[in-house]
Amino acid sequence: MMAFLAAVIIPDNCIYAQDENTADYNSLIDEADYSDIDSTLDDYGWQGSSFKDLVKSVANADTDIGFNFTSTVTEAIIANRTVIVQILLLSICAMFLTVLDKNASDSAMLFISFILMTLIVSVFINAARTGYECVQMAVDIYKALCPVFFPAVAYSCGAASAAAYYEIVLFLMYIVNILVKNVLMRGNYVYMILGMFDTFSEKDKFNKMCQLIKKVIKLSVKGMLMFFLGLNGIKSLIIPLSDSLKMSVLFKAVSMIPGIGNSAQTVSKTIVGSAVLVKNSIGVAAVIVMAVIIGIPLLKLVVMAFLYQILGAVLEPVADNRIVKAVLVLSGSLENMIYMIAVTVVLMCLTMAIICFATNISLYG
Repeated sequence: MMAFLAAVIIPDNCIYAQDENTADYNSLIDEADYSDIDSTLDDYGWQGSSFKDLVKSVANADTDIGFNFTSTVTEAIIANRTVIVQILLLSICAMFLTVLDKNASDSAMLFISFILMTLIVSVFINAARTGYECVQMAVDIYKALCPVFFPAVAYSCGAASAAAYYEIVLFLMYIVNILVKNVLMRGNYVYMILGMFDTFSEKDKFNKMCQLIKKVIKLSVKGMLMFFLGLNGIKSLIIPLSDSLKMSVLFKAVSMIPGIGNSAQTVSKTIVGSAVLVKNSIGVAAVIVMAVIIGIPLLKLVVMAFLYQILGAVLEPVADNRIVKAVLVLSGSLENMIYMIAVTVVLMCLTMAIICFATNISLYG
C-alpha cells in the first residue's frame, strides 16, 4: 500500500532533478498547453514573447514588461489634438457671435452646438468602443487562462481548491460580461446623451439624472469589487487549508515507507514546491499580460479625460457656457468608463493574486 502511495505521489515522469534538492520546474511548465492563450494574445496585438516564455521568465525572476509610458501618452495626445483644436476654433467663433443681433446669434450658436455635439459624440463613441474592447479583453484572457492555471492549482494544492476557485472565476467573468459591459457601459451612454441635451439650454434639466447615473455606476462597481473580494476571502479560509492538511497527511505517509521514506518525502515536497512555483508564475504572468494589454488603451483613455478636463477649465472663463458644459460632460463620461475598466481589471488581478497566495501550501513542519 505504501509503495503504491509513493508511486502515485512521485511518478517517474515528474522527477526532473537539476541536483538532489531542486526539481526542474521548466519541464513542468513545458507540459501545459498554452496554444489558446497565445492565440488570444495574438488577437489583441501582444508584441512580447509567448506566454510559456513569459511564465519561465517570471519563474526565473527575469521579466521585462515592455511597457512604454511616454509613447502611449504621446499617441493619445496626437490622436486628440485635431478635435481639441476644432473645439477651440468653435469657441472662438462663438465669442465673435456676441456682436451680432440676438436672433442671428442664437441661430449661429445653434449651428455651432450641432457641430460641437458631432465632434464630442464621435470622440465618445471611439472611446466607448475602446472601453468595450478592454472589458472583453479581460474576459477573454481569463477564459483562455483557466485551462492552464487551474490544473496547476489542482496539482500544487488540490482538486477541491481548484474547483472552488474555478467556480468563482466563472461567476466573475459572467458578472463582468453582464453587469459592466452590457448594463453599466450602456448606462454611461445614457449619461452622455442626457448631458449633451443640457448643452442646448442654458438651464440644466438633466443634471440630477446624470448625477444619479454616475452614482449608480460607482456604487455598482464598488459592490462588485467588495462582493468578489469577500467571496474569495471566505473561500480562502477553509478549502485551501483542507487541501493542505490532506497533502501533509500524504507526506507523512510517504515518510513512513521503510528504507526510502525520508528520501521519498524530500522528493515529493520538492515536486510539489516546483508545482507551486509554476502555478504562481502562471498567475503573475497573467497579471502582467492583463496590465500591459489593457493598460495601454486604459492609459490613453486617462490621457483623453485629462486633456478634455483641462480644455474645459481653460474655456470656462472665456467661452460660451454650453461649449464648456459639453466638454465637461465628455470628460465625465470618460471618467466613468475609466473607473469601470480600472476596477474590473484590478478585481481580476486581485482574484488571481488571492488564488495564488491562498493555495500556497506549507511544505515544512
